Amino acid sequence: MKKEELLQTDVDLVKKLAKSLDRKNIATLDSLFELLNQVGIKSFKELWQYAASPECDDETAILLQLILERIKSVNSKKIESFYSSSQVGCYIADKLCGRKQEELYGIYLDSKNKIIAEKLIFQGTVNRAVAHPRDIFRWAVIYNSTAFFIAHNHPSGDEQPSQHDLRFTKKLVEASKCMGIDFLDHFIVTDNTYLSFREMELL
Repeated sequence: MKKEELLQTDVDLVKKLAKSLDRKNIATLDSLFELLNQVGIKSFKELWQYAASPECDDETAILLQLILERIKSVNSKKIESFYSSSQVGCYIADKLCGRKQEELYGIYLDSKNKIIAEKLIFQGTVNRAVAHPRDIFRWAVIYNSTAFFIAHNHPSGDEQPSQHDLRFTKKLVEASKCMGIDFLDHFIVTDNTYLSFREMELL
């Protein structure tokens, strides 16, 4: 799709959403934020969950889904430093909620745990993303990072690691020792939660 077509799609979505909000007497950002606060929505993940709930009418749910996908493609939200597994887990869960395919990300850090880069390593099918450790370490070398972690989503909603996830993680642990680059954690996220391999003592 051409840039002009994408822009027109965005304009059309905004117009449809504006009409839908107008019918609900929401005419300003303040009134929109007030409504979001009333229903307890404070993140993309919570907004997605609301769109999938019985409380949200069909028209609004469809528009929210389309707009959230476009917003996420801009990828404007970033974390700058790695402080805890829970911080990164919540960030990745918010980023990947609602994705229909598995996506595998590598996030690379310097010696002070500052985020150097965040790379989409692989986008797979509905239920599997396949990558090779070299795909992950290639970027670690390019960015001269001292540490990294990876994250992928499970569109099925089950955050438990598969046998493939466990084998892949084991390969990364072994490769990281040879490369001298710390493998900090592997996250599996769903629309509702996340699993940290380090927190579960699987790493």
